[in-house]
Amino acid sequence: MMETIDIVLWISVGIAIGAWMFYFALKLAVNILARRIQQQLETLDEALKEQVDLIPCRVEQHNGVFFVYNNDTEEFMAQGSTLAELRERIKARWKDQRVSVVAGDEAVLEQLKAQLNESSNSQ
Repeated sequence: MMETIDIVLWISVGIAIGAWMFYFALKLAVNILARRIQQQLETLDEALKEQVDLIPCRVEQHNGVFFVYNNDTEEFMAQGSTLAELRERIKARWKDQRVSVVAGDEAVLEQLKAQLNESSNSQ
């Protein structure tokens, strides 16, 4: 009879030790996962901060001159006869922000793309 009690006691101790080890292993895994998620959130936060500096723009052309407007606020940003002039004037006024053309007449956008291709081919 005593042997049965000893066996039951050792099984109970084994289960308790196993449960305790499982708890700490699970806690360790959760902490590692939480650190990875925190790192990914920080990376995402940095990426979002970079996107905040991006201004979506609309381009129009009147009498051979390109006019650039903030697509969200309709604020005038710059004007120029060429893509190079537009870039120079936008950089002078909006130093810390990037500009992305997201709207405009297709013919005007094609003209700017052609100038962009010419400038990249000549470099």
